Amino acid sequence: MRKMRKLKKRNTLIVDGDILIHRTAARVETSVCWDPDREIWSTYGDLKEAKAIVETEVNYLRELLGGVHVIITLSPRKTFRHDLYPEYKANRKNKPKPMLFGALRGWVKTAYDSWEFPNLEADDVMGILAKSHVVPAPKIIISADHDMEGVPCNLYKPGSNRNRVRTITYEAARRYHLYQTLTGDSGDNYPGLPGVGPKRAEAILQENTWAEVVEAYESKGLNETEALLQARLAKILTPPLYDIKTERIKLWTP
Repeated sequence: MRKMRKLKKRNTLIVDGDILIHRTAARVETSVCWDPDREIWSTYGDLKEAKAIVETEVNYLRELLGGVHVIITLSPRKTFRHDLYPEYKANRKNKPKPMLFGALRGWVKTAYDSWEFPNLEADDVMGILAKSHVVPAPKIIISADHDMEGVPCNLYKPGSNRNRVRTITYEAARRYHLYQTLTGDSGDNYPGLPGVGPKRAEAILQENTWAEVVEAYESKGLNETEALLQARLAKILTPPLYDIKTERIKLWTP
């Protein structure tokens, strides 16, 4: 495995703030038993430590990737996908966020150049900024989320293949979107095509066409409308599917 050289270009780093904040807030949580006899426990978090971890991580990424401009992307509570499919991420409703998530998120918004668009997830914000001219190029998306493989971009995944920045081509991104339309995403709670896993999806996409996806859905007694819903849930927005000035979303169509 080759070592990654430091990039000398003056890159804009577009960071997945949701993951950074969630993982950091969870990392600084500590549970303490105050009364073993009565089994009384409490959990506390060290916000100062959390801030230091974020600063260390961002500085590390700047040094590693040649970043001179760092953008942190964030998600609101509700997005357009919840309107399309009420069960979207419903599997997370009873899973509380780390105690310091809100406080750390608030600090990140003031400490860094943070971007958040109404009704869009941080993934969409990354996709839009990566392919628009509102922030300077060259740009690198930094996210451990596999969804970003559906965006043509330069992608760095912390914790996985830490030695390289991958270039996701248009064709690779297009294939990945169709692939997720078939497999769905259990983490985000949308099913895709029932009974189709990674291997079957790869076998279906011989030509990487929408027609192959529709044919697969129809073979299961479903129709193109149902396939289109799954495709719209899977699609990470990029221009021209979102207008930054008007904040208008255009749903994906084949």
